[in-house]
Amino acid sequence: MLSTREIKQRLRSITSIKQITRAMEMVAASRLKRVESRVLASRAYTDRMQQILSHLVSSSSLETAHPCFVEKAHEVPVIKIILITADKGLCGAYNNNIIQKVVKFAKEHADKTIRLVHIGKKGNLYFSKGGYSIEKYFPENVEKFGYSQVKALASQLIDGYEAGEFGQLYVFFTKFHTVMQSFPSQIQLLPVEKGAFETKEKLQREYIFEPSADKIIEALFPKYIETQLYQCILESLTSEYAARRVAMIAATENAGEMIDELTRSYNKARQESITKELLEVVSGAEALVQH
Repeated sequence: MLSTREIKQRLRSITSIKQITRAMEMVAASRLKRVESRVLASRAYTDRMQQILSHLVSSSSLETAHPCFVEKAHEVPVIKIILITADKGLCGAYNNNIIQKVVKFAKEHADKTIRLVHIGKKGNLYFSKGGYSIEKYFPENVEKFGYSQVKALASQLIDGYEAGEFGQLYVFFTKFHTVMQSFPSQIQLLPVEKGAFETKEKLQREYIFEPSADKIIEALFPKYIETQLYQCILESLTSEYAARRVAMIAATENAGEMIDELTRSYNKARQESITKELLEVVSGAEALVQH
């Protein structure tokens, strides 16, 4: 059994850890509240963008197909993956879940070349040790990965696809649902299947587009890729803070339970020590009386 001194040292250590996890939980809660409002606002914008493109694609005014709607996967056996993870740990299984989803995808497409683009430190650390082809890593903090950087990345991706550098582009991210639920997800960003824009709602009237529907799609398509990619980053960031908050709440509760258990052990050890000292005093007194 541990001595009272050792138990007190452990109590001080765990109490300090509890204070840290409690502070981290409060920071995560504050940041979660901020990014959650951003992700909800961004969803509305992304959905509206998709509705506009749905009307354009289903319009009879459309004459030619945008090159990014053409399926090139059979021509170029290269798949590019954008993986969004966190820069830090202490967020439960958040990083591991999305990383394992990419690993599974890579095994299922072992006949093709997989090239990885990392946003977030944890994904880069994992795949840099596994013999995977890492094309690019963005060292910037995920939270500071702004729309201007997304815009530049989207432009490079579209140009690379049209130049035949890769046949498919996937984004692996964690979709935020609630504070307690987030889901590792993937979307195919390029090539875009026309079915992704098909709407069940029939147009009430045929629009006359000025300029033509083709030119409008040509102008809006890069915006669509940008908004989709930015939405994935916001979803992942929100999921990260939610996972970190839940993990820190659990850690704080576990620390509290350990403190309670150690306090009981300390009281028991102290009581035993006091009882032992009393017995020694009584035994000594009896010995003196007998002599």
